[in-house]
Amino acid sequence: MSVLGTDREMTKIRPLVSTDVPDLLRLIESAWRIHLRISPVELRSKIGQVPGFLAEDRVGLRGFFMLEPFPPGSALIIAAGLRDTWSVTPYLDLLLPPCEQAARNLEASGLVHVGTFAWLVDGLVSHGFETREWIVVYERQGQAPPPNLTRAMVPVRTAHQKDLPEIAALDGLAFEHIWHMTVGNLREALARAVSFAVAVIDNRVVAYEWCEMHNRHAHLTRLAVHPAYQGQGLGAQLLHRAISDALNHGASLITLNTQENNERSRLLYQRFGFTNTGERLPILWKSLK
Repeated sequence: MSVLGTDREMTKIRPLVSTDVPDLLRLIESAWRIHLRISPVELRSKIGQVPGFLAEDRVGLRGFFMLEPFPPGSALIIAAGLRDTWSVTPYLDLLLPPCEQAARNLEASGLVHVGTFAWLVDGLVSHGFETREWIVVYERQGQAPPPNLTRAMVPVRTAHQKDLPEIAALDGLAFEHIWHMTVGNLREALARAVSFAVAVIDNRVVAYEWCEMHNRHAHLTRLAVHPAYQGQGLGAQLLHRAISDALNHGASLITLNTQENNERSRLLYQRFGFTNTGERLPILWKSLK
């Protein structure tokens, strides 16, 4: 697409193709400035299906960027990264413009980033992104059992592979597209989760929770209830299950993220002993109009 730089160091920007996968995975494994909203396995499958660009020089891959369209009329940054020896400013100077044009070609009105990495957040802000919303972090320390505050008596069981399409559909109803989990995301989650349970009514999955764990730190990645069943205590019932499973596996710290303006969820978490850590994570937006 383009070549920039000096005779000593030339940088080429071009679309990602399937043959770039080995170099891409090596960079993801070795570089410290990597942002992935999808797994490396799913990233491989999306190359060529969604807009993606890389920067390369005589040494090889310098950096990459991938977007995914989401309604209504926006594109989400799903993957980004750069070689340790490259600076963020020139990386974004070179890779953002083709990404923005690709998003415009898809009739997207803006680019969205959700993430915690300061190197990318600060860089995007300096390139015209603004904060649209905030995510807040809650934590529950210690090994005290959760309080018995549940009203619902809905059957809850461990999720199975056959549930995943139904869970993905539920996810699409419970959350805005930016937060959606694909069947691929959920399949990988089910394999590594310390707790992954569903609530079932009339043989339908109407709510689910998913909790992961590293050492003694558990993270509640998902708690979702079908809109038609919200306010009936299903969230509390599944939260009780997630906390109990994590504690039974030795967790001494459980964390979760939620939208700052989601008052119902924040009150639920506080009832179960979670406290706000004070950490806030931005959702960034750049208008393409």
